[in-house]
Amino acid sequence: MAAVEVRQARSKDTCNRLMRAMEKLSAEKGSENVSVKELIEEAGQKNESVLQYHFGSKAGLLAAIHKARFTQTQVKRREMLAKSLAKKTSPSVRELCHLLVGPTFQLCKSDPGHRQWAKAWGAKNAALVRPTLEEEMIDEGNSVQIISNLLKSSLPHLEDKMFENRCLNVVRFSNLSMSNQAREKGGFSGQKAELFLSNLVDLLVGMFMAEVSEETEVKLRKK
Repeated sequence: MAAVEVRQARSKDTCNRLMRAMEKLSAEKGSENVSVKELIEEAGQKNESVLQYHFGSKAGLLAAIHKARFTQTQVKRREMLAKSLAKKTSPSVRELCHLLVGPTFQLCKSDPGHRQWAKAWGAKNAALVRPTLEEEMIDEGNSVQIISNLLKSSLPHLEDKMFENRCLNVVRFSNLSMSNQAREKGGFSGQKAELFLSNLVDLLVGMFMAEVSEETEVKLRKK
């Protein structure tokens, strides 16, 4: 292997070690409580400057982690969406809701790192006024937007503003639910996990399909 390839491989390995260490520590104590010193130790590195060299700062490391995990989720969702659309061009509301949360569930089930990421940041993202979405982190065309468009056409009783409001609350609720499930021992294995996913999808369907009350209509117009 050429010297350049060796350096590239080492650099990639170091980045991966830092990212996985940050996910692990953040899941245990919260990213805001992780010091650079303990991060470097957990990653098996000797010099704190390695963080600045590869990511610029702890904030840069977190941004890289989120982008990598969102991309991983996007790839999985595209795969599931393609299979769904191959079967029928107009999936049901329940099938579309499953496509919103199924990819994260499957990745948490198969990838311990993704599970730690969901545990560490799902609840925090849900608490934001405007949760971070995949399309803000990834340059490629977004599968969430495709699903959103299909949902909108299936929910004619929701005007644009109300549909956006419900999408926001679905994102918040899904993030919080996945984060809480990641804290459960064996939360993504066995029948208990499958029940969690099925029930979560049921709840999302209910959030989207619920009729808009007159009281809500009045308050929406005043907003």
